[in-house]
Amino acid sequence: MTDPKKWDADPIGSFAAFIRSDEFAKTSRRLGEKDPEPVSEKSAAVYSFMFRKFVTWLAGENRGFSQVGEQELVRFVSQLRRHGEQNSDITERYLRLLERCYTFLRIAPNPATSAKKLASENRYLAKNQGTEALDQEQIDAFTAALPSLDVPGANRAGRPPKAWKRRRDHAVQATLLFGGLKVAEAIGLHLDEVDDAFDHGPIRLKISPRDKHDTSYEHQTIVNGYGADALRHWLLERKSTNRKGEPIFAGELVFPGDVAGKPMSKVTLWRQVNATFARAEIEVNRSGGRTLRNTFAAQQLTTHGRTKDDVREYLGLALERSAELYESAKPRKKKSDEAV
Repeated sequence: MTDPKKWDADPIGSFAAFIRSDEFAKTSRRLGEKDPEPVSEKSAAVYSFMFRKFVTWLAGENRGFSQVGEQELVRFVSQLRRHGEQNSDITERYLRLLERCYTFLRIAPNPATSAKKLASENRYLAKNQGTEALDQEQIDAFTAALPSLDVPGANRAGRPPKAWKRRRDHAVQATLLFGGLKVAEAIGLHLDEVDDAFDHGPIRLKISPRDKHDTSYEHQTIVNGYGADALRHWLLERKSTNRKGEPIFAGELVFPGDVAGKPMSKVTLWRQVNATFARAEIEVNRSGGRTLRNTFAAQQLTTHGRTKDDVREYLGLALERSAELYESAKPRKKKSDEAV
């Protein structure tokens, strides 16, 4: 389906056919083999999600896919960056995806190729600061700074355990750091997704897309070390009952936002993680769940001897190249180091 008019009339359908074809695989610059394999189901889903977002923008601009110029593509990615939806890597990935489409349609000059040059000149494709991960000393400091596990005194009959949210926050942050979950995956984690078949050691999580972000995929990961201990400690309290034998916490979420089982908000979790970074006196560019996830991935590669394929499975990554960036993940440079 190389007719630009068909892409203008039905961009979603045309792209769906393209991404399933051998032609899409052949547009990859990284593939040197004569007969490249089609992309995986997960990668196709991510690319389709990205393309739909672009088509939605096109509709608002009242433009056909083949009618777009370089300036408009730069305006599209710059708009996403203003909304905080992109960094340099994602911007380049977007433009590369569109470049492959226009290459397939034999549109010359390729507007996405020109847009990449303009985006680079506007520093939209400037080199990122790098994938940031904590070193072992920082991991220890972050763990020590987690909210207290102490129970402040006896509890009133019929009331939830005192300070239970502190212990929940302790466990969820430890699970992020030692399990590599996305924030949405931790918030939406269900009790039946926790396979705690061991009395000690790692805890296996069987992640499903239920109650999570639409880019989460079914996969398995493990919660290692202190994260497993903290998660077990919380699960004992999470599954506790009152004097009548009724569950204290309703619902199926591992980390509920309240005793009725309402989900935690992302803002609440971000604030808690940010506060732990502050107590630990760790300076990072992103004091949130992403840095904890990066740390888990980097530790799996460097300390636990896992392969990139292992890490891709643990993190539920869709794109084949996605695990590569964790090979060079490192702590943020201190000012004293930068001055040397």
